[in-house]
This record gives sequence, C-alpha cells and structure tokens, in this order.
Amino acid sequence: MTADFSPVQKGTIMLLSGSKEHLFFICNDPVFYPKLAKESFLAVNLTSIADGIEPDSSCLLNVGDHPFVRHPSYVFYRRAEIFGADSVIQRVSAGDIRIHDPCSEGTFQRILGGFNLSPHVRPVIKNYYQKYCVPTVSSAA
Repeated sequence: MTADFSPVQKGTIMLLSGSKEHLFFICNDPVFYPKLAKESFLAVNLTSIADGIEPDSSCLLNVGDHPFVRHPSYVFYRRAEIFGADSVIQRVSAGDIRIHDPCSEGTFQRILGGFNLSPHVRPVIKNYYQKYCVPTVSSAA
C-alpha cells in the first residue's frame, strides 16, 4: 500500500527524469538535514547504457542485480539528489511517484561504493553521503 510508504535505505522509487521514468535507489533512512531544515534522504538513479554515450563506470548494473534491470545500466551519480522525505511521501500518496522493489544488500553496497569512485559526484552530495550514508565504525573493547 502506498499510504504506508516510508523512504528507507535500500528502497527504490520510480521518478520521472526527463521524458522517462527512472529507478532511484534510496541511500539512507531519512535524517534531519540542516541545509533543508527537514527530514531528507539521498537517492541516485539508474540509467541505461546507450550507444555513443560514455557511461560512468563507477557502478554498472546488469540483469539480475535488481528486478527492474532488463539491460546494461549504470548508476548516474551526477544526478544524485537530496530529497525531502515528506515531499516524496506525499507524491507517493498522490500517485506521482511509484514504489519499486528494494535492492539486495550486495547491489546496495556496490551503489554506495560508487560514491567514492565516481568523479561526477557533486560536492554537496559527497558531503551528505559521507555524513549520513557511510556507516560509522564503533570501537569494540
């Protein structure tokens, strides 16, 4: 049910980007983000590999990596966005955004790893990613 939707880490949503719907991977559970003064999350979209266009090879996905993937695709880090959680929840409830299947842990870790590899991640996105998406290691002892 879309009425119960809450954006969560590893979740996916379908958003109109340009003239087509694209799958966006949700990179973190919503957190308060002072720059927007609201709960937010980072999401990055998947784009098909097209002839004549050099893809960002930081994270390539293929059939089997996610149910949505039907042909070679890449994570488009240049278009990663910080979304207000409430806005997305409202748009899901209104039917403007569709929910898709969550991604596996392995695929999710590859997507997150690409933020450190891609030369196309904007500084504001890189800062958000490092602050809210990278797990902190607690010292045991």
